Amino acid sequence: MKVFSLVIAGAFFLTALFAVPQTIFAQKITEQFKKPMPEFELTSQAEFEKQTNLLSKEFKQDEALSYEIRIPKNWTESGKGGLSEISVSNILGELGKFYGPPNIDERSKLVVEAVGLEYEMTAQQWFVQYLLANGYNLQGLKAYDNDNAEALYVLIDNGISFAVRAMARVNSKRVVFAQHYVPIDRWHDEKVAQAQILQSFQLKKDIQGFVEEMGVFQFLDLVELQYPKSWSLKALPIRTVDRMQVELLNTATVQNDYEKAKTRLDGQIDFNLVSIFASETLEEELDWFRDSLAEKNMLLGDVLEVRDDFLFGDKFDFVDTQVYRATGDVSKLVEHELWLTIMSKDEYYYFVSLFTPSRDHDYFTWARNTETYKLVISTIEPQELASLP
Repeated sequence: MKVFSLVIAGAFFLTALFAVPQTIFAQKITEQFKKPMPEFELTSQAEFEKQTNLLSKEFKQDEALSYEIRIPKNWTESGKGGLSEISVSNILGELGKFYGPPNIDERSKLVVEAVGLEYEMTAQQWFVQYLLANGYNLQGLKAYDNDNAEALYVLIDNGISFAVRAMARVNSKRVVFAQHYVPIDRWHDEKVAQAQILQSFQLKKDIQGFVEEMGVFQFLDLVELQYPKSWSLKALPIRTVDRMQVELLNTATVQNDYEKAKTRLDGQIDFNLVSIFASETLEEELDWFRDSLAEKNMLLGDVLEVRDDFLFGDKFDFVDTQVYRATGDVSKLVEHELWLTIMSKDEYYYFVSLFTPSRDHDYFTWARNTETYKLVISTIEPQELASLP
């Protein structure tokens, strides 16, 4: 009962912890990609199936790539494409290509490709990175869930402007990516078929697993967590079981022609395990956390988000996550965010924080850091759960 009363009081205190207005910071990248997909009436499923053939592609060497899709009956398949042509690197590889009937200008086409992931990310995050990297003109973007997203954008290929509708499906370490190209001047006539063809695009097998090789860390026999080995783990010396801490560091080596190689910190996750008997109240621990930030010349600014998607079932008694804008000496600190998750289980509080460049300053790094943060938190196992068969 003591733990429950403390965490409820702490949850109330967390909201007003730093006495800042809860205004939303202007999220340039996020706002740029908040464009709904166009909606229009589709033909009946029966009529669509009458006009198309179901194509099924199997890749025994990598079942994560196997897919099916409905192709119009008057379309033809290119003889190229297949798993043998996919690079072992993370470069896009073609799985199939299909062409519409000849036209006086340019044929419509459908291209299915695969790309290997380097680290955890959602389908929407992958799409944003893909669109940013290529500079395409986005018309709409929709995330169905973490593993499936759809977009409509305009691009120029060989001097022809195309309206491209695409579906990205994340499956284990791969993204399987279908793009339906329609010449822009025919999009109005073909948009319905384009949408329904993309809706028929499905992966044949759901492959579970981590993208990166994972390491395991244990706080004595109390708690276990997993983390990507691409991050460096630094465990602080344990002087008492009342307070234990481990840091995860996302670093990169930077070198130019004039200086020696330097190590740059791109993100940091701090995990603190604190006994409820080590302090009088949870508020006291939150005060300590605030003071530790001040010692680093860093303050928490506006609340950007209150997250409720950190789902743990019955693993913890209490979970609360908030995202702050991190501020400091502008000459030393670029735009950052600080994610803070507070949990409780039995006789311990769990304080997990992420310090990352903001989504608008460096979207690529932000996406990697935040997905790693959520992944690490999802693997935390208190002793009583970790010991189960």
